[in-house]
Amino acid sequence: MKMKSFILILFLITIIGLGETHAQYGSSIESFELRRQEINQSAMLVLGSWALGNLLVGGYGHFTTSGQTRDFHQFNVMWNVVNLGIAAYGYYNAVGVDASGMTGLDVLREHNTLQNILLLNIGLNVTYMTAGLYLRERSKNVTKHADRFRGYGNSLLLQGGFLFLFDVSLFLIHRNHAGLHLFPQLESLATDGAGLGLLWRF
Repeated sequence: MKMKSFILILFLITIIGLGETHAQYGSSIESFELRRQEINQSAMLVLGSWALGNLLVGGYGHFTTSGQTRDFHQFNVMWNVVNLGIAAYGYYNAVGVDASGMTGLDVLREHNTLQNILLLNIGLNVTYMTAGLYLRERSKNVTKHADRFRGYGNSLLLQGGFLFLFDVSLFLIHRNHAGLHLFPQLESLATDGAGLGLLWRF
């Protein structure tokens, strides 16, 4: 129950924190890109916090529990070493881009690339949860390593579930942000003959 509450709290932080539109940003292409980068920075902080929380709780649980609970914590630790690396790399990339030199086409390309990555991640998250269900069912039919199958399966359900909510939220937040502040500007540039021949929406 505590872990479910933790997921819900982080999910709400993701929705509220990433979804805010700050008044100091104007309506230029550069302003849109700055806000997009800020959203990604906040998202990586949420992911990094999730990873650190899992590493701490999982590390403690690994040495203080046994059976399937121990395997559950063990897999959470292994999984979130990767998550922490992704969060650090993503945050570094989010703060390392100079928005001042980007054209409307550059910004659109970055937006579309990220949306495609998020869609791919969403599909992978469903695969993780499906694998978790499979391992849980498999544990009922084996005598050797049954605890490990169930513990790892529960971990996959937890981690895949969180990442599914995280990636769907981030996808929708970016799509809403682009719909309000990017696409209208690009359509205006195209109408004015600025040379944008293709506007790729999601």
